Amino acid sequence: MHDAQQVSLNFALAAVLLAAAATAQEQPQLVPGPQELAPAQIPQVAPEPVAATPAPQTTAPSPGEARVRAGIVLLGVLHDTLARIQNTESAEAAVPDIMRIARELQSWGQGFASLPPLDETTQSEYEKKYLPIINRINESIRIQAERVAAAEFYGSENLPAALIRLVNSVQ
Repeated sequence: MHDAQQVSLNFALAAVLLAAAATAQEQPQLVPGPQELAPAQIPQVAPEPVAATPAPQTTAPSPGEARVRAGIVLLGVLHDTLARIQNTESAEAAVPDIMRIARELQSWGQGFASLPPLDETTQSEYEKKYLPIINRINESIRIQAERVAAAEFYGSENLPAALIRLVNSVQ
């Protein structure tokens, strides 16, 4: 069996790598996919008075921003998956989900290569808008990973291997 503290440290490192990737000059490394943020996760904007100005055009996010949002959603899924682990049965049940998330992280990173690079202004805007969210989720992921590791993976022999694969997928 893998040393619980080492897996926990590696997993925390993976969460930090995800945050660091978001600030890298190239582009953030989040997961691809058509997923969008849930309405509660989208920042709310105060409505403009109807008589003062015409309603602003609603536009779809750019491909880069959509990818960042999809990555945030995937981080949330990872957090929720870890949070559901409370016993041996739930630990074993989480393994296929963690393996799927690891594959999606790999695909996501590769998917950014097809997008045009961000200009400095856009990158700065994304960092201000999304990096605090990514950091909060990563901290929550770290806490859940430490909890699961401290419980010695609830006796699951497959969970540590799945978490190591996840860590390796973001390195």
